[in-house]
Amino acid sequence: MSNINFESYNCRPYIHIDKHKSINKYKNYILCPEKIAHHSFLPFLRYEKITEKYVGKQLKISSVRPIKRKTRTLMYSGHLDSYIYKYYSDLLNIIYNEWMRNTKLNQYSVAYRTNKKHQSSINFAAEAISFIKSQNNALIIVGDFEHFFDTLDHRLLKERLIRVLNVQKLSDDWYNVFKSITKFAYIDKGSLESSNSPLVQKKHYSYFNSIRDFRKYQKKHKCYINTNSYGIPQGNSLSGVLANIYAIDFDRDLSALARDFNGFYQRYSDDFILVLNENMLKDEYGIDYVKKMNSKLESLADINRICLQAEKNKTYQIKDDVIYNSLGKESHVDYLGFTFDGINVKLREKSIYKFYREARKLIYKSKSIQKNKNLTKLPNRHKIYSLYTDFGKSKYYPSNFISYAKRAQHIFDKISPNTNNLMLLQLKNRKKKIESALGYRVHSRIEKSNK
Repeated sequence: MSNINFESYNCRPYIHIDKHKSINKYKNYILCPEKIAHHSFLPFLRYEKITEKYVGKQLKISSVRPIKRKTRTLMYSGHLDSYIYKYYSDLLNIIYNEWMRNTKLNQYSVAYRTNKKHQSSINFAAEAISFIKSQNNALIIVGDFEHFFDTLDHRLLKERLIRVLNVQKLSDDWYNVFKSITKFAYIDKGSLESSNSPLVQKKHYSYFNSIRDFRKYQKKHKCYINTNSYGIPQGNSLSGVLANIYAIDFDRDLSALARDFNGFYQRYSDDFILVLNENMLKDEYGIDYVKKMNSKLESLADINRICLQAEKNKTYQIKDDVIYNSLGKESHVDYLGFTFDGINVKLREKSIYKFYREARKLIYKSKSIQKNKNLTKLPNRHKIYSLYTDFGKSKYYPSNFISYAKRAQHIFDKISPNTNNLMLLQLKNRKKKIESALGYRVHSRIEKSNK
């Protein structure tokens, strides 16, 4: 298909059941629907990704801030399968974008969209916050889908995929791809790495020398299969587009609410925000408008078989440039990594805390290695300078939190000029703090090397 740019199909060197090869080896195969209709997809490799979330406040400088660990189950496909998923994802994205334009929903769903590839969550947060700032009296609902990918109903997903593709039923190739992503098979990555089977290769480019060896292994080590009528694997290119398609009716219903009440609606994957004119809501629903709107939202979620995460669904009001929470106390809206109190926009405090915590952790670990090995120079200098100083990006670390903050400042100043954007002010002491942890000045050296 002429609209698909195969030059962007890079060979990713991760270890899987099959060996990685260039897209040129597979291109003709992928472009043949008859072959895809009979393609035997390999099991996904499953692993747990643990991230740390900071909760509560640090009471003393020396005290440890409470940490909550979040575990996400991710799965990644074989190399040929990955190319197939990317190709069908690209095809579907083109059709989905056109469908969204025709239904005038294009502005509402903003994640996993190829036509928005030059924008990021920063742009979308800036658009939402800029709209809130323009309101004198509005209700704000910020919500989150709970375990979105894990709970997608297969029947609804198939119905909506058929609707977007504008077909009576899925073609054989699409049906095989759909089946592979709903009734998916998987193997725990750890079980392969700890396996004593002579068929499993260690420290190679693939876990098996050939697909035939894998099939022999599979006879004794059965794969897990998703037998549920819900759930798709998270971590491949097609799942993100399918998740968008699953939410098309939810997007339609909430965007209609936004239009009816002179408001704003936006969904970024499983995060969404709804802003509605409060005076119009009062006229329509009376004094219980907040309760009735939350009930309506829950009802729409139930109809679409979407589970809203109760602890993350928040209701706010903005009045005279002040944000109030559901208890009527002054507060701030938290959306896509930014907080807004009616006047000021900031990066989440926990993001700032994490930046300094991770920097100190790496620096102190490197100092310990230097001392134990009696090294003249501090190890991990390249990583430290790339990630935690204004030295900035490098080949191995193309971005860092400082560049993210600078980009956020620039985008918010452009899209939301009427808010007080404080991202760089939050990091104004970064040089001093990092140099204090290092024990020597580094930014003066960087500035000299850049002259």
